Formats: sequence, C-alpha cells, structure tokens
Amino acid sequence: MKTLFKTFLVLLFLSGTYITTSAQQIFPPLPEAKRPHIKAEFTSEKITIDGRDNEASWQHADTAGHFTVAYPKQGARATYDTKVRLLYDNSNIYLFVKCDFPPGKKKIQVQNMRRDFGFSDNELFEVLVDPFKDPRLPVMAFCVTPYGTQMDIMHYADGSYDYKWDAVWKAASRIQEHSWITEIAIPFSTFRYPKNSTEWSINFVRNIRQFGELSGWSAWPMAFNESRMEYAGIVTKLNPPAGKIDMRFEPYTLVNSKSASNTPAKYKVQAGGELKYAINTNTLLEGTINTDFAQADADVQVINLTRSSVFFPEKRQFFLENSSLFSIGKNGIIQPFFSRRIGLSDGGNPLAINGGLRLIHQDGKQSSGLLIMKQGGDSAENGALFSVLRYKRNISKNFVLGGMAVLRENLAGPQQASYLNPVGALDAFWRVNQPLFIRGMGSISGNTLTHQKGSAFFSEINYGTNVFGLDWFETVVSKGYQAQTGYVARDNFINTQPNVSVTIHKDWFPKNVAFYYAQLSADIYNEASTGALQEANVTLTPFMLIFNNLAQVSINITSSSEYLTEDFSPVRNINIAAGNYHFNRYELYGYTNLGAPFSAEARLSTGKYYSGNLNSYYISLRAAPNPHAEFVVAYTRNDFKNTGTTSASLTTHLLAPGLRLAANPKLLISGFYQYNTDARNGSLNARLSWEYKPLSFIYLVYNNLDNHYHTPFGIPQNQQNGILKLTYIHQL
Repeated sequence: MKTLFKTFLVLLFLSGTYITTSAQQIFPPLPEAKRPHIKAEFTSEKITIDGRDNEASWQHADTAGHFTVAYPKQGARATYDTKVRLLYDNSNIYLFVKCDFPPGKKKIQVQNMRRDFGFSDNELFEVLVDPFKDPRLPVMAFCVTPYGTQMDIMHYADGSYDYKWDAVWKAASRIQEHSWITEIAIPFSTFRYPKNSTEWSINFVRNIRQFGELSGWSAWPMAFNESRMEYAGIVTKLNPPAGKIDMRFEPYTLVNSKSASNTPAKYKVQAGGELKYAINTNTLLEGTINTDFAQADADVQVINLTRSSVFFPEKRQFFLENSSLFSIGKNGIIQPFFSRRIGLSDGGNPLAINGGLRLIHQDGKQSSGLLIMKQGGDSAENGALFSVLRYKRNISKNFVLGGMAVLRENLAGPQQASYLNPVGALDAFWRVNQPLFIRGMGSISGNTLTHQKGSAFFSEINYGTNVFGLDWFETVVSKGYQAQTGYVARDNFINTQPNVSVTIHKDWFPKNVAFYYAQLSADIYNEASTGALQEANVTLTPFMLIFNNLAQVSINITSSSEYLTEDFSPVRNINIAAGNYHFNRYELYGYTNLGAPFSAEARLSTGKYYSGNLNSYYISLRAAPNPHAEFVVAYTRNDFKNTGTTSASLTTHLLAPGLRLAANPKLLISGFYQYNTDARNGSLNARLSWEYKPLSFIYLVYNNLDNHYHTPFGIPQNQQNGILKLTYIHQL
C-alpha cells in the first residue's frame, strides 16, 4: 500500500503540470447577448409528427447550425452538419432536425429500440431546455435516435441525472441517403416556466456514435456535460400559453396470477393509478392510489464479495420522478431518504402501497417538496406511514442551502407498539467557480421505541478540468444513527473516498486513441466511536486507453487491508475468521465499441483474497445485427483456493442471458434469465410492452423463480407470477 501512495503523490505531481493548461481550456460562459440565439416562429398550421417537413411553416422557421465539438477534440467543427428549425403553437414546441451522414445504415450505430436507451452508446440528437434560465434548477433533456427511439432525462445542478424520468412528447425519425431526420413535438404542459416568459435557455446536441463525437450548437468545455446551461443558447420570441387547467390521469388495471409448488394458482384483479395536477406553471400536485410497479425491471443479481451491502438503485417510475429534489448524501453510502424503503421489505419483497401525495414547487428562488405515503404490511412486517418535507433556497447565484425532514411511523402490530423514526438534515451546495464545487450535509435521527439518537455528516469536494480531476468524499455516521427510510452502508463508521485522475491527449498518440487516463482512489472505513481502522482499499489505475470509438482497456491494482472483528461469509461454505488481513489484487478490464452490432466486455482479476486466493472472471457478449434484435449473455465465475477457516476451494457461477426483440420503438419483447450457484436459484423475467399511445402501455409480465435446494419450511421451491397490466394517460 505504501507503494501505491507513493504513486499517488507522483500522479498528483505529474497532473499538476497540466492544471494550468487545462484551466485555460475551461472557458467561461459567454454573456447572454453573445451566445447563439434562435427565434421561435409561431404557427397556426397543424404540424404532423411524421419526420417530414411538408408543412409550409417549416420553410419560414429560423434555423440553428454550426455545431462545435465538446468531446473528444474541444473546439473543433463537428464532422457532419446538423440543422435545427423551431416552431411553436398554443400547445407545443416543434423541432425539425436534419443530421447529415454518409450513405449507408451500417454506419449509424443504434444499439436497440429500448426507450431510455444508453446515451453514449447510440447515435442521437438531444434538445435541453431551461425555461427559467437558471443553471441551479433541473434541466429537461429529450433525445431521439435515427430509428425514432425516445429518451428523456432530468439533469441536476450537482451533475446527477435521472434517466427514468418520463414526459409525454412525440418524435418520428427517418433515415435518408445522406442524412437522418427527426421531428419532435414537446407540449408546453411538460415544462414548468415563469409567467410571461419570452426567452428560454436551450441547447441542441448531436452524438455521432461512429466517431464517439459529442457536439453542440452552443459550445461547452469538455470537462463538463451538456447540461451546464450557463453555456446554452437562447430561444427568443416565445409566447407560451398562460396557466390553465393542466391535469393528467394515469389509471391502471391489472390481473395478477400467482402460483407455487403444489399449490393452485391464485388470481387477483387490482386497479389504481395516479393523478397529476399542475396548479400553475411551476407547482405540481400528484396523488396515487394502490401504487403498482409490476412492469419495473428486475434487479440484477450479484455475488457480493465485500463486507458492504449491495446498493440496488430505485427503478419504480413514481419515485424516480423528482427524485433528485429528495436525494441528498451519496448513493451507496449515506442517504437520509431513499425511496426504495417504501413499498419494499428489507429483503426486497414488495409491500402494498395504499396511496400517497406529492407536492412539488420550483421557481428561480426556491424548490420545495412534500411526500406522504401509506404502506401496508404482511406476515413479516407491519405497515408504515411516511412523511418527507424538503426545501432548498438559492441564497446566491452559486450557493444553495436546503433542509429535509423525514418521519416514519411504524404502525402497531401483534407484538409491537407503534413508534416513530424522525430524521432531520441540512445540506448546502456551493459552486466556487466553474471547475470547483463543494457540497455537504449534516443529519440527526431519533427512535421513540429504543430512544436511540445519532448523527451523520457528509461532504464532497469536486474539482474537474479537461486534464485533472479530484473528487473527495467524506462520511461520518455515529453509533445510534438510524434512517429507516434512508440508506446507510454500515453502522458507526467513517468513510473516506479520495479520487484523483489525469486525462491526457498527445498528437503523437495512435490515430484511434483518444485519451490516456490514470487514476488513484481509496475507500477507507474507520469505526466512528473509536477511530479504529476497519478496512482500507487503495486502487491504482496506472494505464487506461480510451479509443475514438469509446472502447476502453485498463489495468487496475488494488491493495487491501481488512480488520475483521467478527467472522465474515462472502459466499456459501466459505467463512473468513476474525483477524487482520493484507492482500493485493490485479485486474485487467476492457470493452470494445459498445455501439457496434457486436461487442464484448471482459474483466479478469487475480491475487490474494483474505487467507487464500481468488481468481474472478467476467465476460459479456452482445450481438445486435440491427436495432430490432439484441442478444446479450453475461457470465461471472469466482474460483476460491484455500480460503477461510477450512481452507476451502470452490467455484461460484452466475449466468445471465437476455433477449430483446422489437417490431418498432413502441412494441417490444424482452426476456432476462439469471442462474446463481451461490444462491442456488434461477430466475426468469419476461415482458411484452406495447406503447399504444404516448406513455400509455399494455404490459404482459411473467416471473419464475426456481430454488435449487431444499428450502426452509414455508418457502416453495418454485414460484410463478404472471401479470397483465393496462395503463392509460389522459391529459386535460
């Protein structure tokens, strides 16, 4: 580990020689008057979204072009031209986009027809909109591929984003001989905007996946992403409609079939839904009854070889919307509020959500939110009531101060009285200058049943330029801190995560190499009450090449020091005895062009593992001859040698094949199977989805779980679940 720390200091020294240069490359935002402008032209003509500019209004629309590269060659002119025209009427903003491209569909790289596709792995056009012209507020982004596949993203000021946010909008694409075209209609009801506003921040982005090239109409530095709207252009002459009744109904009905070993199937009919009411252009009230997430993606199984619990992200649509407003702290370490604690037991089993309300308000000065939910119980867990209150205030242009109160009432059960778990938090975000921001959080908790009290603290310092990156996380969680509606990686700990990186490009690099990258990071845990070191993992990446097609290869070296105060079982039949351990591991990792029709990803690691040895292998193969059909298979193998108290040698396997078929972007069939020899189970998730109108779906979902062992009393060896669900959206 000392050698790695010496390398860490050398890396800091070498990277320091580039900081001055890279700081010059991070140019400041231009004054608003000098940024590119596009005039919005009003039309009374009906615009049909078909990927054709047949309407006469398009011939008179203002045009934006001359895109500038942000990555990989900042400041260069885009390889192919992109032209954007803009219209609006009393209901929608319309875009007509022509993306020049050489002849032949084979050079257009689109992975599949999945909605909310991967941004960097697909040819696409993106429009980002900020009606308030305030970079501290969330930014809506709408992306379309040459095949008409849609993705919408909500970007936040701290660099986080929400890919699962969904809006009602339309798009149609068409591939021509020398270009591809997309036509877009975004309703004004999708946006929150100030009264009487006539100018909004807007930017247009093109990802030419063949070259891994990201360019935009209004340029931004390579060190940042395109959502930094202080660099965006301006759309003028808008006259959006005044506030009116804006209400959206989202009812659903479903039939659920459940069966298990030697038991007949049970059928259940269920109905519920959501109501969204825009009180005004920046205030939204939402209600939900019998909230259901039958169509949510299944969690991907992992074989966890660490002492920390696995962090599974939120995948349920209702909770993903506006999630960043309620999210403070760091994913996987500390979050006073984590929505996965609602409607799911500690073991990940679904619990009924009877209903709830959410109120969101956002304007140029402040953001606030209120969430109230009622959860039912089952034979193992009582019901609960949840209340979350969130408020953020823009103190200045670069400083935001906020607070959060979370209250969970665990309802009384046969053997337990009701009790409260209150959690309070204060947080702040300060953008010191363009490359540097600092954020922090302090939190306290209580428990009326055990009378325990605790506190937690979190901070991050992030500095990033085109060449040098520094990110430092620090977390302290005291003994007794409980956030039952949040996420805490461990109890009574201090976690330190520094990360420093260097990204370099030289003219003498081979033509297909975009960047050389090096990094050193650490993940260190101490006991908060005593300061005793629990574990330290230091990882050096001395060599990483990033290619022009975004393929990557890297070497990683990890030095670990583990101080176990109790036995630890990473997998079945291996028990690591309490004690002190020091070991090193070596990893080779890489993947090919993930946007190509055929791609591969592989990870090989070897070295010591506590008292023994461990060789781990991961490989993923993907075949997609065209975007309509995609097959992926992933395989993980762990070979333990002479490990644990019994010097055991064993092998675990995790196999996960998946298939996705699409007639078009609206009608898809997917299947995903997982077989885990450590958990000794196999699970299948299959789904058909038909988006028969924007964001209205018919789902047919089938789940099957086989436990390949003698299960404990009451747990069937085979469980099957089938769901037919209809959702419908009606907007007033």
